[in-house]
Amino acid sequence: MSGGSVRFWLAAAAVPVATSVAAWVLLAAVLVPQTDPGLAGGRFWAYLLAAAFIPAASSLLAVHWGITGIRRLGPGQPLAAVDPGPWASFFGVVARGAVVAALTLVILLGQAWIAGVSGEVAAASAGVVALEFAVFGAIGAGASAMSRRRLWVAIVAWGVAGVLVVVNVVAVVALLPAVRADEPVSAVFNIVRGPGGTLEAYECSPLLSGVAEVPHTERIMWMVAPNPVVMFLMLADDGRGNGEGPGWMRGALQEAADGLQVPCVNAEPRARDAARMPLEVIGLGIQAGLAGAFLAGGQLATRRRQAQQGESV
Repeated sequence: MSGGSVRFWLAAAAVPVATSVAAWVLLAAVLVPQTDPGLAGGRFWAYLLAAAFIPAASSLLAVHWGITGIRRLGPGQPLAAVDPGPWASFFGVVARGAVVAALTLVILLGQAWIAGVSGEVAAASAGVVALEFAVFGAIGAGASAMSRRRLWVAIVAWGVAGVLVVVNVVAVVALLPAVRADEPVSAVFNIVRGPGGTLEAYECSPLLSGVAEVPHTERIMWMVAPNPVVMFLMLADDGRGNGEGPGWMRGALQEAADGLQVPCVNAEPRARDAARMPLEVIGLGIQAGLAGAFLAGGQLATRRRQAQQGESV
């Protein structure tokens, strides 16, 4: 087995294995001892934590593979006869991502067996891993094809990846105080909840019951929609509210995206009959738009280099 193959398999296995180990260590050392010394319930939460964060770790590996997959030329070297553009690297990352997704599925199914739960969460995590390899691989491959300046490519690709994986969550947390306001509220009744506990219908009392702090999270939640962890939590639930963790988390995230933590303000419902955009649809749209923009930019830059090469011949 060549050195490149060994490095590939080590990197592919490191993402699900290291993330799973980190989840178990975190639960065993920090979160569980006070409430669950025997780790009986902690097994499930370690499984869920690993399933949620493996897509985020996979995103970073996908960017790295996307950047390094393009054949590079030094400043003093002539252009290659055939400029590969972003597509060869992109499809290479997608193929490698399928391997990582398969390894993720196997490892998480083992954890599901240990926790005594079904493998639905494991399958969802593996699917999101494959999705994120395509999205972040496109970002890395597209950025690498746009320029032969390594520093510029690294700053752009890793900057976008950092925003999608970490910065958007930090930004939403930082902005929470700015979207809170004290407003008159009223009681809510005749509540109808859908899958995952999301509010589908309700009525507001015409009598005001006082003044309360109302979080207008609908203004900022779109920022975390493309986060890989949020994508997993939104896509992991099958819509039946099976209670295996992602069900209620999905409902809470969608409620925050709709701004329905306090449903009745000024004796009026905050949500009208107009359909709300599911958070996962927003996330998929942002991710697809970014991936397409980077691939298109890389392809345009490749054609420009090829045209310049043709003129110089």
